[in-house]
Amino acid sequence: MIADRFPSTRIPITQFRILVQQFESSMRFASGTTRHVYRKALDQLVAFARSNPFKFTPSDIAQFRLWLLNKKKLTNNSVNTYLTASRRFCEFLVELGVLQKNPAWSVHGRAQDFRMTDIDLPQVERAIATIERATILGKRDFAFLTAMMESGATISELLNADIGDLKRSGKSGEMRVKSRGKRSKTEILRLSEQAHRAILDYISSRGPVAADEPLFAKVHVGRSLRTRLTSRGVRAAMRKRLRFSGRKSLPLDSVRTFCGLKLLKQGKTAEEVRVLMRFKSMMPLRRILLNSQSKATAK
Repeated sequence: MIADRFPSTRIPITQFRILVQQFESSMRFASGTTRHVYRKALDQLVAFARSNPFKFTPSDIAQFRLWLLNKKKLTNNSVNTYLTASRRFCEFLVELGVLQKNPAWSVHGRAQDFRMTDIDLPQVERAIATIERATILGKRDFAFLTAMMESGATISELLNADIGDLKRSGKSGEMRVKSRGKRSKTEILRLSEQAHRAILDYISSRGPVAADEPLFAKVHVGRSLRTRLTSRGVRAAMRKRLRFSGRKSLPLDSVRTFCGLKLLKQGKTAEEVRVLMRFKSMMPLRRILLNSQSKATAK
């Protein structure tokens, strides 16, 4: 079996904790929210390794995944995030020479949880389209949601992007984003013409900007700051934009789910949607289809 040929490595818990601290120190580029989540994830990995014969093999990482699901009762989304943190930590150990290979690359999480909602695609499209764009705040929020809805951008990709990452490509554009699960590597996000135009309109309203300034910045008293918008800040802002009469606000993460539905309704094949949204497998897309079919049946 492949797992039997994977080089195993035992690391004493004391050294394990020191390596985690070194990894955290190397994450100065990440937001405070990301560092906090990764700290929680790696604390769980250390706790698992302390009570189990952990040798940094794919089998050990798979057992860690089951432990998070069955003993810690974490959601699929949380488990996937914790596996991403573990994957990046192991890659850091490979770079240090502590490990020969990354044992977490071949261990995948479960399909992402997509929340069921009685809100349909036309309602979400209208909510975004009717955002008032006379102010810089309105332009920013419209550009952010349009990039998610039209191009399948993730929240973290937009928050971590700088203005210099944006490039024109024909009538539309593209943006260099950090690859999920790969440290210091990037991939290209294709922006639709509408998303690219909305982002350019927002940038223009900010006045002179530098390439290393954040693409999405905080807004204070009608003017844009040079401070990067945070995950907590954007979720609070979008709650107001995605509030529907008589209902709770649509979770910001769900906008990307509706992007998948929209692409399918436009006639894209399942494989084309997977590539455009950069899903690593077909499972997230199958979950979107299942949820949309369940809603149609309920109606």
